[in-house]
Amino acid sequence: MQPSLLYAAAGIAVGAAVMHSLLGERRLIGPILEAAPPGPAVLRSSLSRRILRFAWHITSLVWITQATVLIIVAALPAGAQGRLIVLVTGVSFLVIAAVAVAISRGRHVGWPLLAAIGVAALAGALM
Repeated sequence: MQPSLLYAAAGIAVGAAVMHSLLGERRLIGPILEAAPPGPAVLRSSLSRRILRFAWHITSLVWITQATVLIIVAALPAGAQGRLIVLVTGVSFLVIAAVAVAISRGRHVGWPLLAAIGVAALAGALM
């Protein structure tokens, strides 16, 4: 394995997570929730609004968790299990990037970062 590529993937993941939370809150979640009372009935519920916000930010936390796993695998001697963990992480991020491209028709600003995480993780596992 190539630890430097795993560290790179982890760094990109943390950066993407921070941007996801900050920009998403400012440009998407905040405006949706501010406009909610006259909007869809489900968003009139305080619980639904809290769950939506939580679900948005938990995604960022999961990416930071995955970055931590990549750092641990890069820093410690890793056998077959470590390689498999990194391969699954890389493929997962590539699938997420592909779905983001497909559903947004390429307009989602985060897909290149998500793809870079996947490519760096896969390359780090295979080198």
